[in-house]
Amino acid sequence: MRRILVVLLLLPLVTVLHSPAPAPTHHAARLAAGNLTLRAVRAGQGRPTLLLLHGYGESLVTWQGIFDRLARGRAVLAVDLPGFGLSDKPDAAYDYPTQLDRLTAVLDQTEGPVVVVGHSMGGQLAAGLALARPNRVLAAVLVAPAGDSVGLEGLVDSLGARGAAAIGWWEAARAWAIPVHAPAWLDDGPLAAYEPLSDPAYRVAATRVAEDFDFTALRGRFAQIRQPVLLIWGTLDPVVPYAVGERLVRELPCGSLVAFPRTFHRPQVAHPEEVAGAIEAFLARLGRPGACPFR
Repeated sequence: MRRILVVLLLLPLVTVLHSPAPAPTHHAARLAAGNLTLRAVRAGQGRPTLLLLHGYGESLVTWQGIFDRLARGRAVLAVDLPGFGLSDKPDAAYDYPTQLDRLTAVLDQTEGPVVVVGHSMGGQLAAGLALARPNRVLAAVLVAPAGDSVGLEGLVDSLGARGAAAIGWWEAARAWAIPVHAPAWLDDGPLAAYEPLSDPAYRVAATRVAEDFDFTALRGRFAQIRQPVLLIWGTLDPVVPYAVGERLVRELPCGSLVAFPRTFHRPQVAHPEEVAGAIEAFLARLGRPGACPFR
């Protein structure tokens, strides 16, 4: 009798251990960006297309919590920025104009109107796309975007070569905390074993971005964005302080600010359902081109 009870108690555990892992929801694609190749993931149909751009040192996995919800009823495309994730990492230029040109090549491969969605450095690049392609970019969602002011005690402004190299090593090492893979969500195929910490090119690229990229290149230019812009910010953001968002929303010709109390720099990760809901509500209010939905 005792043996039978032990078997019955262990049976659920054995079943779990031998259950096959669920198939990933998506399969990674490769996308051309000038002379580079980027990892990308696509889903959904319909217009507008949402183009999702992550921040410095991250990857498209940062959008995992909101990607599938946003793909209901519209096309969504997320990419790893050049130099990060599983995208190409040449020892080449990573200044703001060069990165913007690479992403403009991605934008030009999409059809119909596009809403750019960017976080941090990706938010700066999303804003840059809105300025560079007003005929293609219908609106923008900027999550704590760089481009105007960056906090961190002025660290970014005073980086030298040694500081940039240290950040490059740090970004590679922290991949264990912010992984570039999400196996249950995205099948990376032959690149599934890739790890930033063991790739010298990752450290070189992260260092070059820290050296080359001007994180304040859009200072004074947000007021030139004529499309509707939704700003999303954590009130405790130490990287791009919330006060920057409060100022930018006043400068934007057509802007609105959604704040997340007691939240740091990644509200899309901390509050995915709420962030997705805010983006969906914004998209639902978009009307004819040139109309501001906040008036």
